[in-house]
Amino acid sequence: MLVLLVSTLLMMAPADSSDGLDACLRQAPTQSAPPINWGEGVQRMWTGSPPASRDALRAYLPQVRSARACLQALDPSTVERPYLGNVMRTFQVETALLAALRRIPEAFETFEAARAYLDSSSAVPSTEGTRTGWARALHQDQGYLHYLIGNLSTSVTHYLKALRATPEHEVGMRVTHLLDVGSIHQHMQDYRSAQHYYRRAQQLSRSKGRSPEEYPSEWARIFHYQADLLLEKTLNTEFARAPLRRARDLAQRGRSLTSSPARRARLALALSESLGYLGSFDRAYALNAEVREYAQSSDNTQLRAFALLKLGVLHMQTRRWGEAEPALTSALAIAEELGDLDAQRRILRGLGRLHELQGNWAAAEAQYRRGVSVIERYRESLTATQWSSTAFAQWRDVHRGLVRTLLAQEEPRAALRTLDRSRARHLQDLRTQARVANQLPPATRIRLDSLSRTLTTVRTRLGTDSLSNTEEARLHAREASLLSARQRLLRLDSSMTSRPSVDAIAESLRRQDRALVSYFLDDPWPVYDRPPRSVAFVLTGDTLRTVPLPALSQDSVRTHVSNISSLFDTPQSPQRANAMHFDLRPLRALHDRLYAPVAGLLPDDQPLTVIPDGPMFHVPFSMLATAAPGGRYDHAEARFVLHERPTALDLAASLVADTASAQRSAASFSPDLAAFGVSSFETAPSLPSAFRASGPDTASASLPPLPGVRAEIRTLGRLFGDAKTFLDERATETTFATATRRAGVVHLASHAFVHPTSSLQNAFLLHPDPNSDGLLFLHELQSRDRSLPLAVLSGCSTARGTLRGGEGMAGLQYAFRAMGAESTVANLWPTADQPSVALMEHFYQNLQSGLPKDQALRQAKLTYRANHPDHASPFFWGPSVVYGSPRPVPLDPSRGMMGWLWWALGLALGATLLAWIVVRGRARFAATRS
Repeated sequence: MLVLLVSTLLMMAPADSSDGLDACLRQAPTQSAPPINWGEGVQRMWTGSPPASRDALRAYLPQVRSARACLQALDPSTVERPYLGNVMRTFQVETALLAALRRIPEAFETFEAARAYLDSSSAVPSTEGTRTGWARALHQDQGYLHYLIGNLSTSVTHYLKALRATPEHEVGMRVTHLLDVGSIHQHMQDYRSAQHYYRRAQQLSRSKGRSPEEYPSEWARIFHYQADLLLEKTLNTEFARAPLRRARDLAQRGRSLTSSPARRARLALALSESLGYLGSFDRAYALNAEVREYAQSSDNTQLRAFALLKLGVLHMQTRRWGEAEPALTSALAIAEELGDLDAQRRILRGLGRLHELQGNWAAAEAQYRRGVSVIERYRESLTATQWSSTAFAQWRDVHRGLVRTLLAQEEPRAALRTLDRSRARHLQDLRTQARVANQLPPATRIRLDSLSRTLTTVRTRLGTDSLSNTEEARLHAREASLLSARQRLLRLDSSMTSRPSVDAIAESLRRQDRALVSYFLDDPWPVYDRPPRSVAFVLTGDTLRTVPLPALSQDSVRTHVSNISSLFDTPQSPQRANAMHFDLRPLRALHDRLYAPVAGLLPDDQPLTVIPDGPMFHVPFSMLATAAPGGRYDHAEARFVLHERPTALDLAASLVADTASAQRSAASFSPDLAAFGVSSFETAPSLPSAFRASGPDTASASLPPLPGVRAEIRTLGRLFGDAKTFLDERATETTFATATRRAGVVHLASHAFVHPTSSLQNAFLLHPDPNSDGLLFLHELQSRDRSLPLAVLSGCSTARGTLRGGEGMAGLQYAFRAMGAESTVANLWPTADQPSVALMEHFYQNLQSGLPKDQALRQAKLTYRANHPDHASPFFWGPSVVYGSPRPVPLDPSRGMMGWLWWALGLALGATLLAWIVVRGRARFAATRS
């Protein structure tokens, strides 16, 4: 996908030179071609048909290092000819060899050494542009390696650094980097960012006068990427014919421009696919045959497998079932021979769908189960130093296909178990790491703690603005090495994450006297005549029921959500009503389609845990309208699920059992609560570099003050006698590290930054001090030695983030859950100051009285509605949501009461003493006068 080009020209010396350079050059990679390099073959080395043997790669490593040692031993003052490029070429070849051998930490260390040498080699002769060219190339290669191992957010960072290192006049290379960054965002299903970078590439080329006629190869690639994005987005989100027609036109235009047979073939495949979905089957078949002929003649087996997959899809669209299966089976055989696990997953999904369309449920189940097995093998093969959540989001469709086939065969328990396995995978992985770490022997735990502290220091340093490119690259290499060392120490792989059975989950619900509803929102496939099979799994302490949700799909729910208010609008929505005026009609429609079918199976007033699916994550379940007698905007007369029962959200049914373990006593916490608030931001950065580097360009802007934070923090200090509150200049990272170590509740009120690709890089802004910049990255919570009962994230949209399949919204609350918080209270949209303060005050009072978290929040919202009838709109009381365990926090109410009693007693004693002084003073004054 990402073609890497090295543009440095390596200079050759005449044979009669006596400066020693020729002897070194004869050992260099330019004199004997390496068995592998970045331009071709690194990824293929990880498949079943590697282009070179591992023995050949291992044998070449010492040759490359020997050549570099020879070149570095030269005295630059005695060599007139440029040779810096030759030295850098040895570094580049070594990184490729190490990557091909899967010695990933060593490859990153070599990248670090290469950059350090480039910075220190000012005396080494070089040609014009060599230094900037290699600075760019190193970031490009390292970005590609991070992409290959699944560390996509870091890959984006390096490609953006390669872009910044590319001179303005190298327009073609800048276009290439923009397309590469967009392609990684597309791989992460961040389609908006992908479109942003593709447009930037097109605008750059056009603004520099590079017309398609003069630069046909460049524009063919731009059109190809744009067409591919439109196809993928349309097929994975909301199916529409207009973007398919646009994809068709772009593919046709790109195909007419390119002279490259390989590019022409890939554009023909994109054109064939778009024409198939538009119903032009004859032309689609002809183009597919052209691609297969080219793949056969050029011995491009990977392209042939992909073309056979698309041919199978065409046969399915034209209902040629007998021809579809052989095409897909042939594609699968090629993919298995290549060892291409991702292609196998795609093909097995196609075979499963083929049998679904024919109603062959057992055969479909068998293919989907093979697909699940391939996914697990693929996942275990990732050499990423962190498990890739974005990759698994794309693999869930195989699991969901298996859910459908099991439902069709009336196997609800197996269907729920399969669905649960596809949810919260990344979250469970991170929590498994924490659990295993706590079970390590003392000596190993000391080593792990040391690695974790160093990793926290490195990651925090990466979030600052003052880093040079070299320093940031060195820190990224150090981060990768530390993560790899931690992974080896923990000896973790994906198979270690076990899930409780349905019976164990039900028993946990029985002990808590709760019910659970896990939603499965299906989607019809484009073009195929297959109705959605959406259901709600209702699990209580003794029963599992499956409730069909007819004609309900992710698309229909998404439409209802976008119609609630402009807060929920998609960019295409024409609605522009006042954000506070929530429309009760879509809220009632969602109630009727999601809640009403299951309500009759739930005991009255019983607390409910909801596992949402897809667009359901955008709307608090308690906000669904059960009645709207006064009209679409009469919020005061409306009734909501809020009035019927307490609700909490979670990401997977298995987490209900996972978070229902041992109770704690209030004595285990000191203080009860640690609260941090920042209300003014004169000394704060506008946007950390880590966030600028990971998303579309953002103009620098000052951060607005948050005046309500002062009242919020003071209210908490008044409510909790044992609270430790830190406001503005006292709310620093240093105080946070010490004050939260044993706190029962951590409360944060400030601006927050949501990283677009990595939830653990989300951050809260505290006050800077001499030891820190005030940016609290949530990965720093990894150093906690116990779980946190509750994190309250009092800020705007702290529950929002990129919606990841199976993981919900990967925002701030998600990161706190991953780092050990049993539960969070967070906001789904920007909050108003006064309602937020009032809600939090009632919420904490209810917690102190011993109520579970979901009941405490529900009662606070009901109290707010009763006290503020003019603010009855859900805009004011709706955004706060409990995620995770609802069980009570063992706060000691006597601490707060005793604080008030001691305060009252002190006030009374003070008044008595003052009265006595006044009386005595008057008596003395009278005696003096007499």
